[in-house]
Amino acid sequence: MNRSTQVGAREFKTRLGRYLRKVREGRTLVVTDRGTPIAEIRPLGVDATPEDAALARLKAIGAVTQLEEGPLTSFRPMRSRGASVSDAIIEDRADRL
Repeated sequence: MNRSTQVGAREFKTRLGRYLRKVREGRTLVVTDRGTPIAEIRPLGVDATPEDAALARLKAIGAVTQLEEGPLTSFRPMRSRGASVSDAIIEDRADRL
């Protein structure tokens, strides 16, 4: 899936050269008017996949948002102190058996 950037119409007009460079680098731009997507600008020869189109529709209605900074850091689970959850449940239910 192409990386995409959302930009307001006024910002796009003001910094057209900067955004055209991003398109040359392979980025897809979604131009918005008051937060509503109105256009998509992508490099020639790059067609939107059905997944891209579905994602754009979900963004347009506000059902999803896109992470702009890149992937989240990896999750490292914490080590628990004391008994495991399963041991605690077994102990709690011991009087019922």
